[in-house]
Amino acid sequence: MASNNDDSSSNFFTNDLDRNDSERDLYAILHISKDADTTTIQQAYRRLTLLYHPDKHTDSRNKQLAVDLFIQVKNAYDILNDPQKRAIYDVVGMKGLKAEGWEIITRTRTAREILDEYERLAKEREEKRFNQITNPNASIHATINLTDIFNQINSIDDNNNILPKIETTEFTVEQSIDIPLTRQDTATINAVATIRNGRGIGSLTTSFRRILSDLSWFRIDLTYGQRPYIGFHYFRRITQKLQANVHTTFSFIMSRKTLVTSGFIFSINYQLTHNLTSSLQWKTGRASFMKGILQYNRQKWMVSSAIQLGLINTFGAIDGVYRFPNVCNLRCSLKLFIFGPWVEYGIDRQLTKHTYGSATVAISARMGVLLRLKFIRGNQTFTIPLPLSQDVLPSAIFYATIVPTLAYLVLDRLIIQPFARSEQEREQKKHEDEAREKQSEHRREAMNAQEVLRSLVEQIKDKEGSQGLIILEAYYGHLTSIINESSIKIIDVSIPLQTLVKDSTLKIETTVSKSNLTGFYDPCIGEEKSLFIKYSFHSHIHSVTYKDLDPVILPNRNHLIL
Repeated sequence: MASNNDDSSSNFFTNDLDRNDSERDLYAILHISKDADTTTIQQAYRRLTLLYHPDKHTDSRNKQLAVDLFIQVKNAYDILNDPQKRAIYDVVGMKGLKAEGWEIITRTRTAREILDEYERLAKEREEKRFNQITNPNASIHATINLTDIFNQINSIDDNNNILPKIETTEFTVEQSIDIPLTRQDTATINAVATIRNGRGIGSLTTSFRRILSDLSWFRIDLTYGQRPYIGFHYFRRITQKLQANVHTTFSFIMSRKTLVTSGFIFSINYQLTHNLTSSLQWKTGRASFMKGILQYNRQKWMVSSAIQLGLINTFGAIDGVYRFPNVCNLRCSLKLFIFGPWVEYGIDRQLTKHTYGSATVAISARMGVLLRLKFIRGNQTFTIPLPLSQDVLPSAIFYATIVPTLAYLVLDRLIIQPFARSEQEREQKKHEDEAREKQSEHRREAMNAQEVLRSLVEQIKDKEGSQGLIILEAYYGHLTSIINESSIKIIDVSIPLQTLVKDSTLKIETTVSKSNLTGFYDPCIGEEKSLFIKYSFHSHIHSVTYKDLDPVILPNRNHLIL
């Protein structure tokens, strides 16, 4: 580090990048392709820093504008010349570079591996974020018994005219809040009140959680209710693919004045491949069991299998999910218990931007037929189990399947779709307003850049001479067969293109939108754009039109106007 001035300058460069260049393509800033090697990156950096160097400008305003361009080039170079930063930027973009905790990343790793790493860091950031805000969560669970309806439907007594009895057999309300203490410590208060068959019970749980490092955390739960108990939970990420946790509870029996534990639960999760994960659980003590799970997850479908061997509860299970993008998810499950099979099938989908709903039908010889409705709105969860029959009745299965489907179709047509359309129109208008604001800002930046480069154009033209490459006209935007210079959908870019000419050659190898180039902006957002160039080379007139994403290479004998 040469001096304090150098250090502060470096910090200024970084801050300026985060503030102004979060949406500009770094390859476009250096006018190189995404496949450019280190030598090409360094050559582009040296050339552009010489071009934009503030010492080349005497006017104070142009000098400051040149500093801004110089900063953009330096920050782009600092990222693209660093193999790890470049690999992250290529896959995730600037937001990925702001994430902390990256392991060593190289461009030899696949895009999926880098995305997985970014998602892991994003989850860890979400876990830390709750330390800074109070996060209230609420849930309501109401079991409504409808078995009497189907008992009467299947009754052989024709004189039974008594109205079916519908009752709420269980109602539970749960509320929790997070109280951040420090950046690593969080306290949580959770209260649960339940009424079951006319009898009410409740409990209050106070939890303390400490983040020990980026890879582990520890939590203590103190519960006060019918039987006070204390719980301990420890989580550790051993490697990127392997994590483990252990959990146990100790309860205090007032009559015996003794402290007992229900056992320990040990679990490990390991990602075998990108799509395949496995987990193993072992519970000790009473109701001990060993459980293994395999889950294979693809973009459109997921299947998992589980086997549990225990003293009390032994079963095998297979679950499947098929995803219809932007429509719904279909779910099915088969569990084989000692007492017989347990079948579940259902559907879930996003109803509105912040609301999710699901309906599941469960069928078993022990339980009968159950319809479970669930709605999630933000941090609020509403669960409504509806027992339809104590036996496996075809009529109960039929109504459990058809009635929710018809009810959803009616609600979707009358309420959900109109609401979604209004929300979409509102969001679209908001995005259009933001795009117009950004367009004005980008136009100002492009005009400032052209003003800086204007003073260099004559020097470059003199160096090229009459036989060199001279840009006569250049327009970018929504071009028609007849170019109207006064159209608001095109801009004159002859100045920035002329400044990129070196040794009678113009090369722009980047394959992103040319609106990212210095001195350019998007004059017609959402419309097809192209670049028209009319130039002189060896005193002959040439012209060419490039599509927005095509690289530019001049001169070319095919461009000659005969």
